[in-house]
Amino acid sequence: MKWRSKPDDTGPSLRDKIIGLGERSIRKSYYPQLQHQVDDLKKARGKLADSEARYRALVENINDVIFSLDLKGSVTYISPVVHNFGGLTPDQVVGKLIWEFIHPDDHSAVATAFDRVLTGHLEPLEFRVIDRQGKLYHVRTSSRPLLEEGGVVGLTGVMSDITERKRAEEEIHKLNQELEQRVADRTAQLEFANKELEAFSYSISHDLRSPLRAVDGFSLILLDDYADKLDEEGKRLLNVVRDNTCRMGQLIDDMLKFSRTGRLEMTPSNIDMEKMVREVVEELQTSVTQIPNLQFEIERIPGASGDSAMVRQVFVNLLSNAIKFSRNMKAPSIRVGGSIEGDEAVYYVKDNGVGFDMEKADKLFGVFQRLHSMDEFEGTGIGLAIVKRIVTRHGGRVWAEGRINEGATIYFTLPQARLQNE
Repeated sequence: MKWRSKPDDTGPSLRDKIIGLGERSIRKSYYPQLQHQVDDLKKARGKLADSEARYRALVENINDVIFSLDLKGSVTYISPVVHNFGGLTPDQVVGKLIWEFIHPDDHSAVATAFDRVLTGHLEPLEFRVIDRQGKLYHVRTSSRPLLEEGGVVGLTGVMSDITERKRAEEEIHKLNQELEQRVADRTAQLEFANKELEAFSYSISHDLRSPLRAVDGFSLILLDDYADKLDEEGKRLLNVVRDNTCRMGQLIDDMLKFSRTGRLEMTPSNIDMEKMVREVVEELQTSVTQIPNLQFEIERIPGASGDSAMVRQVFVNLLSNAIKFSRNMKAPSIRVGGSIEGDEAVYYVKDNGVGFDMEKADKLFGVFQRLHSMDEFEGTGIGLAIVKRIVTRHGGRVWAEGRINEGATIYFTLPQARLQNE
């Protein structure tokens, strides 16, 4: 069917009217929907542009450098912050192999890390980069594989300048080395001074014995051979001389013991501490039979590692002290025990004797320090100093707790006994 119009018809043809009606119908039905889609598209493009602007601003202004590499190690993108590395620009870096900017000594480590990142091992790496003037920068990178539909096409990451941190670390390391050297030098000086002091004490102690024996000997001769020519006061005074020479001899013996504890070679071994304590108690009981009602309580005591002879001396000194300072009580009681705490064994010797003032506890372990007069208790005040030296040489600690007339407890620590198969 064909559409025809009259030759003299100046208005739209029937065909045009029908087409016009169709267009108006389509426009009326679909135009609002299309217009809405166009508006949504414009909004989406606006948001995308804003997002891209924010992302670009973030990348370009963040202190860290954002970069990406292809599989060959060529730089495909680097943020403008690369300017901080000696004035480099992205144009001077993009398209170049990353190795051109890395210190030669770090090539191997970076190449290994590059391959590991491509296979999914995400681990930070520190290395050095070089600017155009040859200046070194220390950097730290965190990278991950760069993926596209076909798989891994390279990697992308963040690079931080840690040059100042490295400088600070190197300075601290240098200061530590200097400090360690100073400590080593000072320690050597102290060790030399201690050896000289110990040698001097040892020599003096030996040299004092001869005149001391002479004084005691001549005093005894006077008492024996000239007793009829001395009155009672003269005899008393000579006995005072002899008592003091005896005390001086004991001081010399204790000085030698103290000196030896610092010079003797240690022979560590596993020690059955409970067996050792029972042996020491048995030996001491034979010499204190005159003390009525003296009771010993030996609890379960863990083993330790140390020099057996030295540790035995510790218990001899501590138990002797406990006996001495509790002997005047109505029912003298001494308890020995121990436990494992962490990686060390803790031991104690507790008595119910005269005790001491805790404000003076720091004097207990000093050489020739006494908290009681000679009239009350005999001794030179060196027993606990020897205990402290022995325990300290074993890497342990020693301390005391007590109250006046309520007894005292001396604690010390030693390394645990090692397994027999170690």
